[in-house]
Amino acid sequence: MGVAMSFADDLKPIHQTKEARNRGVESKRHSLWTTLTSPAGGPSKTSVEQLRALVARVREAPGVQLYDAVEAGVPTNVVKLIAKATGESTSVIMGFAGVSQTTFVRNEAAKKPLPDVAGHRIMAYLRLLATLRKMLDESGDPEQLRNFDLEGWFSRWIHTKLPELGDKSPAEMLRNPEGQRAVEQVLERMRGGLAA
Repeated sequence: MGVAMSFADDLKPIHQTKEARNRGVESKRHSLWTTLTSPAGGPSKTSVEQLRALVARVREAPGVQLYDAVEAGVPTNVVKLIAKATGESTSVIMGFAGVSQTTFVRNEAAKKPLPDVAGHRIMAYLRLLATLRKMLDESGDPEQLRNFDLEGWFSRWIHTKLPELGDKSPAEMLRNPEGQRAVEQVLERMRGGLAA
């Protein structure tokens, strides 16, 4: 009985956090998401600069911090930032994240984060972008890369059906962790110089 009580007590904080999120109570935003907008009175960054800064934080963060950021909730403004920086429509980003327009608008109005599954997919998107940025930084001429529109290229590539993915697009594969791993394997082959 004591073990069962201890286990139930250990789960209370987890359930309380998710319950608060489901009620629309904005829990403390994870530090990964806190700098998405410029501070009041500070210089305004373009959406591309903001996305690049977010991708850099994702790239540098340990896995446990990324896990905690998704558990705390991915804010709806991350979807809007990705859309604006890549030139995609918000509905396209919501589509591969698995969020309906109604849910997105409702969560945004209530200042609630994305549903859990959508948050995981958005984090997968950011991790892929971070992996590509790292690959470019390690393999190219910094002068040529300075003007390369990685975000624009990525927004086209992620919707391209690839033979390596069974004629599915990387966006389709973000739906579950196994698909995410398959896309990461394609990126690894690209790093090795094989066609993707």
